[in-house]
Amino acid sequence: MSEDEFHAFLEESPDAVIIIDKTGRINFATNRIEAMFGYPPDELVGKPLSILIPERYRDVHAGHLDRFIVDPTPRMMGIGLELRALRKDGSELQVEISLSPHRPLDGLVVVAAIRDVEVAKRFQGLLLKELHHRVKNMLATVIAITSQSLGSAQNLKEGRLAVEGRLVALGRAHDLLLESNRAGAKLSDVIHDATEPFDNPDVRRFVVQDTHIEIASDAVLPLTMSLNELCTNAVKYGALSNTTGRINITSIVDDKAQRLKLTWTESGGPVVREPTRRSFGTRLINRLADQLHGHVRLRYEPEGVVYELDVPLAALQARRAN
Repeated sequence: MSEDEFHAFLEESPDAVIIIDKTGRINFATNRIEAMFGYPPDELVGKPLSILIPERYRDVHAGHLDRFIVDPTPRMMGIGLELRALRKDGSELQVEISLSPHRPLDGLVVVAAIRDVEVAKRFQGLLLKELHHRVKNMLATVIAITSQSLGSAQNLKEGRLAVEGRLVALGRAHDLLLESNRAGAKLSDVIHDATEPFDNPDVRRFVVQDTHIEIASDAVLPLTMSLNELCTNAVKYGALSNTTGRINITSIVDDKAQRLKLTWTESGGPVVREPTRRSFGTRLINRLADQLHGHVRLRYEPEGVVYELDVPLAALQARRAN
């Protein structure tokens, strides 16, 4: 890895990072330094490390650096001590510093990653609140799925399979969110992820219109759960209950109205009859559409079920602010 590539890698760190040579001078600083200390990165290059250290701590820090040069192994600096750093305006902040050796062609240097303790604590608090919120929502979803699936099942085996299938779909949706770094995903990826467990790699049962629409993370879960319900119903009663059925999935954007229409069309399965009662799966599909501020139309055509989801693009692409 070249030095430019290494510096670019350091820029990706959530911490402010500086590189110090053996004489204690700074020869590189990432852009996060300016937000933390008030110095533009270029202004620090060539300056002694002491410029970032309150005077009363400079001898202690110099000792830490000397010991690191003698034994250059990654370590936390001053474990158990309150480390203070000095901003350009003269104010101080509490920091945590980790030191790592780096050996470019011209010799050993020290890579110091600096973290603002107060900012880190606030961020940790926000993460805990977000985790608490999401765990509560997840538990509420699991409770609702379990209760309704068991309540509408004809027997215990049917109820168990319904609960398992819906929870597996829930897990797949969260896997996709993790893979897409929580920023969202392509609609085509969401559709593929939801339908792939029900497809046949030798004889494809799904025909999916490719689309480059990006959807936000909050839309992934309701879409995945809706598609899972449709797949489960198709396996039990529709196009996936025999060897000849097929499912066509299309996505059309109305640019003028700023809406998306997703259509699921089954064909080649047994003759469809409209159910005499409204199942939990149907109610769930409608509730999931409500989460996207859209509406659903289900048609039980003799040749196959047709599901139409009509939602505003804003509901698919806007991220929730927490």
